[in-house]
Amino acid sequence: MSIVDELTLTLPGLLAHLVRDACGWSANWRAITMHSAFQPVLSITHQRVVGYEALLRAHDSTGVPVSPDALFGAAQSSVDARALDRLARCLHVANFVDQHVDTSWLFLNARPQVFETGWPNRSFIDELSAHFGLAHERIVIEVLEQPADDELAVATMLATTEPRDFLIAIDDFGTGLSNFDRVWRFRPDIVKIDRSLVARAASNANDEALFGHLVGMLHEAGTMVLAEGVETDEEMMVLMQADVDFVQGFWLGKPQSSVEAAAAPIPELIHSMWEKFADYQRTHARTHRPGFAPLAEAALAGAQVFAATGDLALAAEPVFQIGDARRVFVTNSHGEQTLPSLAAPWVGPPSPRLAPLYPDSHSNWSRRTYFKHALAAPGRVAMMGPHYSLTDGDGCYTAAVAVERDGERYVFCAEFMPDPAKSGPR
Repeated sequence: MSIVDELTLTLPGLLAHLVRDACGWSANWRAITMHSAFQPVLSITHQRVVGYEALLRAHDSTGVPVSPDALFGAAQSSVDARALDRLARCLHVANFVDQHVDTSWLFLNARPQVFETGWPNRSFIDELSAHFGLAHERIVIEVLEQPADDELAVATMLATTEPRDFLIAIDDFGTGLSNFDRVWRFRPDIVKIDRSLVARAASNANDEALFGHLVGMLHEAGTMVLAEGVETDEEMMVLMQADVDFVQGFWLGKPQSSVEAAAAPIPELIHSMWEKFADYQRTHARTHRPGFAPLAEAALAGAQVFAATGDLALAAEPVFQIGDARRVFVTNSHGEQTLPSLAAPWVGPPSPRLAPLYPDSHSNWSRRTYFKHALAAPGRVAMMGPHYSLTDGDGCYTAAVAVERDGERYVFCAEFMPDPAKSGPR
């Protein structure tokens, strides 16, 4: 009986190949034993781990490591590879759920072929989620940089799942097939920038500037940006300057079978990265520009109320007279937000798809252009946009005003979405 006949591609058949021991779950594929390792994904702005990429680790019967490429390359047919792909995802979800991770995303690698017409990938995700109790919103399907048999079919398959509950990421952006064509076709939630671009940006000032523009273009395309393969302080500073949303790589530590162990060094790294970034910015400052009169006037009025009262709810009132307003928040002179933002009355609850980004207090917005301009010209409105809102998951404009209160400087910020379909009553 062939391995595919045995597995029959069903979840019960796959579960039969999982083995539990003191180190967690493993899976057997012919003479190969597979394990899971997890690499943390850090949100720079939110200053915490918001996800983990599941990585496959395998060895043969003699203990010799087998790379994922070699493992999948040895598959005898596309159906055989499909069974192996599903078994790996089943293994990763079992190990992730077994460690009781509360809200973080789980990144699962998938070859683009699994999305083509006739491959019921979605039903398998549904089964996997239901069996292990992992909400769809916490799953990020990461499309690997491999050729699909039919790119248009993949794009069509993804389009038919709108609105998505799980998230889609494109891996290795900037190499091979992972380019803007895939961004435009697949409309991913997250684009993962390849390690080669990260290293190049950190080694050349001109490339650093281009890298910043690349990140801006991806944000304007409506996606979050993750830089992978981060290894050095210099690379981390370049990524922070470019306003990359998320990072992963050996700079955070090596992947571990234990999620807790993988994330253990990160709190200390977060503290050190902001200290280093403050020094870095003194010689690497970048700026932006301008605004919209009604939005700017409302933000200025709100800032003046906050300066007089220190009451964020009162300060929000003039801002919420503008129907396009979404929310207000305030930071200290270091860009640190300690109080939750206040949403306009017509703004609904946060999307569960962005749950790892909440609460938004204890965030640091000092990298944002509007924050820098506001501090540089107290009492004047700095406007930035459109850019991706990490709070609402959509394009927005942000108006910011630096004000003094009780001898301390604060930056009052208001977010707007000039789109009639998304705004409240005027």
